[in-house]
Amino acid sequence: MSLRSRGALTAILLLYVASALLFVHRPGIEADEALVASPAIYSFHGIPLMLMSYMGALKAWFYIALFAIVKPGAGSLRTPTILAGAAAILLFFLLLDRTVGRRAAWIGALLLATDSMFVILEAIDYGPNALHFVLKLGAMLLLVRFHREGSIWALATGFFLIGLGLWDKAIFAWALFGVSLATLLVFPRDVWRHLTIRNLAIAAASMIVGALPLVAYNISRPFVTFKANQGMTNDPFEHKRVLLERTLDGSVLFGFFTSLQPSPHPGEANTRLEKASQAVSEAAHLTRNYTIWAVCISCLGLFARASRKPVLFGLLACAGTWLPMVLTAGAGGAAHHVILLGPFHFLTIAATLAAVPWRWVAIAATLILCVVSLTVTNEYYWEMLHNGPDIRWTDAVYPLERRLETLRSPNIYIVDWGIIETVNLLSDNSMPVSAPNWSDAESLRKIVSDPRAAFVAHTVRYAYFPQQRALLEDAAASAGYEEVPIEIIYDRNGRATFDVFRFRKIPL
Repeated sequence: MSLRSRGALTAILLLYVASALLFVHRPGIEADEALVASPAIYSFHGIPLMLMSYMGALKAWFYIALFAIVKPGAGSLRTPTILAGAAAILLFFLLLDRTVGRRAAWIGALLLATDSMFVILEAIDYGPNALHFVLKLGAMLLLVRFHREGSIWALATGFFLIGLGLWDKAIFAWALFGVSLATLLVFPRDVWRHLTIRNLAIAAASMIVGALPLVAYNISRPFVTFKANQGMTNDPFEHKRVLLERTLDGSVLFGFFTSLQPSPHPGEANTRLEKASQAVSEAAHLTRNYTIWAVCISCLGLFARASRKPVLFGLLACAGTWLPMVLTAGAGGAAHHVILLGPFHFLTIAATLAAVPWRWVAIAATLILCVVSLTVTNEYYWEMLHNGPDIRWTDAVYPLERRLETLRSPNIYIVDWGIIETVNLLSDNSMPVSAPNWSDAESLRKIVSDPRAAFVAHTVRYAYFPQQRALLEDAAASAGYEEVPIEIIYDRNGRATFDVFRFRKIPL
């Protein structure tokens, strides 16, 4: 690659990084993002291996080492996943460059680097998805090398990365199914040529080594990953179809990541960047990109010899990855699932545009798609500035953690979902937070009678499980105690978000 090409590729990566960094410090930290600081459900000699029945501790290993050096916070949590996204773009460029061609590689890298969903979901990696893209594309790149050069090292390393992907999150199997289906249907002769006993043994052994913690967990607790997460869906297909559409067109996070409700104190544009963002939002107010239209038009690439196989591969990989989401209960109903179809829909678009004989048409179409996607990303940024984040990402968690630190309470009980994981992360697990035992009425009466205990709940408007606070209040009333407010915690936009309180004996 020439120096000029390296410079252009660096510019694409920097554009992506700059876009993603906009979403680092404004939103608070969501509970699933903070899971890397949570205790493991399965460990080996004190080494965490599994955080949930389907989620490994691979990402947590990195953060354990990182947080030993730097303080946990939005910057230290999100910058690494943004860099993982940059690595994924680079790997996607190299994969397309070595399979479809250099022109398709430039188009694909630009489309992925400017896609609103990829940019934001890499920054707020609550899926988590950041490692998914790196491991998937890295494995594919290595297996392409094995196919062309016969490198056993590439075969073993590629399947080792697949094993790591399964350990990182078992739903990596969806992408594995989709890519395998596409490979079998588009390149059957190549697959058959490589199906030898030696290659199968190396691939299987390497994948097992990569997924060894997941394998060990399912041996010690027989097939719990499958038992706990199996089941055919009875979810409405229309709901999953709409989520697919809204994730591909970039609109799905409006009202989920950013707040659509007017705030008591709307944010104002103060810096040049913020004023530019406001101006673009007022001029364009785009909330959807043109990706779905581009994918549909790219199906015309099936009729061109140069693009037929890559376009078919991209479409089948997407369809094969989405099919398990459609069939599995509780899957495919959120953006962090649907995003796993990527970046194969961009492969389809890139392959078709690269095959267009008129270069200016491909350039113009790529620029239009990228500019529209950047405009949608800007809309998210301006809404974050003006209205603030929605409750899952409330920035009130920062003053909440500071206030709890000053309380010096020996026991802090969390009375709603979405709080305890974030407080644990921000305090580096030094805060004595825990959840009450809601099934034990006597235990509830005991904790409300502790005069030094503090309690944290969302305010009534933002409560996920208001019944939990009602149970606590009933227990207090039956024991002769009443609630005493300590402080209401507000977000940056003036929303009353958290209640911090104690209980005291009702005076006779």
